[in-house]
Amino acid sequence: MTMGDKEQLLEFGFPELHVDNALKATNNGGLQQALDWLSENEGKPILDEPLDKPDETPSTEPADPSSVSDEQAQSLVCNECNKQFKNEELAQYHAVKSGHTDFAQSTDAVKPLSEEEKKRKLTELQDRIAEKRRLRDEEEKQDQRKNEILRRKAGQDMTEQQERMKEEQMKRDIEKQKQLKEEDKRATARIKQQIEQDKRDRAMRAAKEKAERDGAPLPVTEQTSMLKQGLPKIETSATQTRLQIRPMVQIKGQDGPVRPVTCVFEADQTLKDVIKHVKQQLPGLGHHFKLSTSFPRKDFGASDESKTLRELGLVPNAALILTE
Repeated sequence: MTMGDKEQLLEFGFPELHVDNALKATNNGGLQQALDWLSENEGKPILDEPLDKPDETPSTEPADPSSVSDEQAQSLVCNECNKQFKNEELAQYHAVKSGHTDFAQSTDAVKPLSEEEKKRKLTELQDRIAEKRRLRDEEEKQDQRKNEILRRKAGQDMTEQQERMKEEQMKRDIEKQKQLKEEDKRATARIKQQIEQDKRDRAMRAAKEKAERDGAPLPVTEQTSMLKQGLPKIETSATQTRLQIRPMVQIKGQDGPVRPVTCVFEADQTLKDVIKHVKQQLPGLGHHFKLSTSFPRKDFGASDESKTLRELGLVPNAALILTE
């Protein structure tokens, strides 16, 4: 190797470390060998690391001495690819790179490259390097396009998922608002119904108190109150009594206040008959309840069940309260 080889390689634009590695790897075998080595190792880490002589020494046994003339051997030839090498080091490097093991000595010396050959080799090398770079750039662009497609797809999927979640949450909120409105509506209706019921009860108590003070029968205001509740007006005779029973308990299976039970009994029927009728009219009623009058306050117990309605003072009409 001459200083001209290194200077020329540097003039070609190769980094100095790459040039030194190429010359060491080819055992200073000349410009052509260095160019070949640089071309074969383009883009590999070996270019950027200080390189010692190869340690591997594959078999490069010369051919049968009978096949070599008496002239001094000038080179080595790879019988597998017909490449010619100036010295054993280059042949060893070729063996390591290619895996070839069939070498022979040759009396033909390796001709140095002419200026024209050097230029052609450089042009070929530059073309190969440019092609490799072009392919590498194209691969990088394809990878970038794929990554961009994946990124957009992931972003689109995430956006769609967020929209679905937002839509589902909106539906849940609307349904919840609807339920709250319905509950408020039912609660308002119950309150209004309870207020109206309280008004009727107060009117009935006042009318009953006045009737009891005057010794008169239940005034027509009670019947009017019953009609306002949607209850039919029931005619009674002197031997009958009309009872209105207002439940003040929660009945299983019914929401809100329970409508009063109005019925006509014979004056000689017992309180037990009334209790039996109430159970039939209110099947969701519990087993333990009692009947009483509101004014004057009187609770009827088990001892009163065998008494007639006349004996209990519930004739010709009366309003009873059902409690637990």
